[in-house]
Amino acid sequence: MDSFTEDLWAMVLARLPIKISTGFKLVCKQWKSIVESPFFKNLFISAHQKSHSSTWSLMSRFYVDPEIVGHYQCDTWGLDRSLGSFIKSFLADKQQKYKYQQVSVEAYSDVGLILIHVASSDRVIYVANPVSRECVEILIHDPLPTGFGTYEYSFLWQWGLVTRTVNGVLLGYKVILIDKLLRDTKLNCLIYSSETGLWSLETLHLPHSLFIRHPGYPISLNGSLHWLGMSTEHHKVVLSIDFYTTSTGSVQCRVTPFPDLEKITMFTRFCTPFQGFLMYMNIVSVTKVDGSLDNKLCVWRLMSEGYWQLMSETSPAFTLTDNFDYLPVTVNPFDAKTAYLWSMKQERLLSFDVYNGKLVIHNQCEGSGDGRTVIPVNDPRAMIFFKRLLERVSVVGENYFIPFVLPQWLHRIPKR
Repeated sequence: MDSFTEDLWAMVLARLPIKISTGFKLVCKQWKSIVESPFFKNLFISAHQKSHSSTWSLMSRFYVDPEIVGHYQCDTWGLDRSLGSFIKSFLADKQQKYKYQQVSVEAYSDVGLILIHVASSDRVIYVANPVSRECVEILIHDPLPTGFGTYEYSFLWQWGLVTRTVNGVLLGYKVILIDKLLRDTKLNCLIYSSETGLWSLETLHLPHSLFIRHPGYPISLNGSLHWLGMSTEHHKVVLSIDFYTTSTGSVQCRVTPFPDLEKITMFTRFCTPFQGFLMYMNIVSVTKVDGSLDNKLCVWRLMSEGYWQLMSETSPAFTLTDNFDYLPVTVNPFDAKTAYLWSMKQERLLSFDVYNGKLVIHNQCEGSGDGRTVIPVNDPRAMIFFKRLLERVSVVGENYFIPFVLPQWLHRIPKR
């Protein structure tokens, strides 16, 4: 083995999971140099590109463990337990450090980082990777928005976390605190930049007047945050804010109406991330010439130019049932043809193929080809909580779930 060249070592090490490779740098200087090289990173991604899935979980904004649905034990990361367990243990350590002050996950990013807030007088937040346990502590300095630090702030302000990645390298992140109370077309934000280490208070100007009431977690993608909102004409829209725009040097806001506003839909509108895009799925009813309805399962993705591109349109058999009792949960972030539904009648999680409509009923910790499906049927408290949240989703359209996805590479948190 002493005769191995660096390129041979790189070929061997690149076929092992990311979680194992993090310890290679401790073996010797040669291995450290190999693992930190751009050549090794490209080789690793190439070696694992045939693995169509990675580790991910659908997290609740109020409940960390167990997850609603998740996949782990995948080749890319090689984890032997779910993301919820990593997050739960990480939060427990922080609670012990701050003498059991309330510690909560406030935001998830698209590069595997989370934002943690500590409810203490220190006003401490953390940007962390719960798997590698890498963590950066940030103190919230002035200027503080009105009402921040009080009990009511959590109902008036919302956290977000965005990142800047160039050529697959994480160069920076921004922590966002957004005022939920829209004032006509003005939106106040408190922004921390890792590149400057400073906070700034900014007022964003939206292109249209919007109404956002108790929004769910924003989805973080490519330096932008995306929310579901409602226009003054009571149309459901997606509000997208790009915090790394370079065209004008300031934050850019965009409002995109959903593509099926003039049609009858079966699902509560929701969006999910998929490989850098924001995806939207719904069952649309189209009236035929004879007056009957033709149900089409449609999947769109939001393009950077601000329009929805139709990705697929099918007529699966389950959409024709008279007792339609399904609620959308999420789309697999690494497999666009697989979506998840919740059956209110069966009280079970179902996955289905968006092309042929084939349904699969899942049981707790059911193994699959690319990971493990987890639903909290063995935890009565979690099941009751999950059902209540889904009822709110079906009645008022509020989304309380967010996919947390580990990328194909372990990004180190930038430090100043």
